[in-house]
Amino acid sequence: MGSTLNKLIQALPWNQSIELPEQHQWKHANQHAFLEWKIKARPYNTTVANGMFICLFLFTTIFFGWMGEIFNPNSSKSIAIGIPFYILTMTAIYGTTHQKTKFAYRLTETSIEVCEWKAPSKGWMIALKWLTVIAAIAVLFVIALDPSAFWIALAGPGGMGLLYLGLANSKQFQELHTSYHTYEYQWSEFKNITLDRSKKIICLETPWLSPHSNEYVDWPFYIFSDKRNFDKHVSLIREQLKELPLKEESVSVLQF
Repeated sequence: MGSTLNKLIQALPWNQSIELPEQHQWKHANQHAFLEWKIKARPYNTTVANGMFICLFLFTTIFFGWMGEIFNPNSSKSIAIGIPFYILTMTAIYGTTHQKTKFAYRLTETSIEVCEWKAPSKGWMIALKWLTVIAAIAVLFVIALDPSAFWIALAGPGGMGLLYLGLANSKQFQELHTSYHTYEYQWSEFKNITLDRSKKIICLETPWLSPHSNEYVDWPFYIFSDKRNFDKHVSLIREQLKELPLKEESVSVLQF
């Protein structure tokens, strides 16, 4: 029983291992890598994104509760239609404000290579599919209690089913949520190190020639880590950049 449960847990989308895109090849694959790791991270200002989610959550809950009457126990029709759409709306909002990008880092004696990519979330599509199924089952009970509510109750799961089919087969949706980038930095390019221990971010700054001012500015290169490996990653990176000044402070990730 335990092994079966573990297999089911590992099969969940958020527990699956991160695999590099098929077309990706490391530029210096012939060089020995002393450190490699893959991670999912939120490469943007998470404080702002979390604040947006809370505001939208409150607004959506009040709107559906007041206008949709989803908290009214005497309105089975409103509950059958409103709750599936409420859950779907909140899932969409969460997926927007908490979306993650995949990163793969490869560190050699001469440089850092990073592969950054994003693909349409299968977890979102799976959740939408099962939510449609659950909503359809709930509708059967509503219709059994009140047959006159058939067409009204059917609108909830019916609309969700159409949305699932539309997104699953939409080429534009797939392209909008797909990206792939690779970067390489020589160790000699970096001039500053900033650590954000709370967010597990290592920020290395490089000089970058701004096309607007025609002057060099400090350009951040963010390395995302995790709680378990942060100190190890910092230690190995620090060995390559012993001469650089290091400071610890909060890092606000800029989205380019």
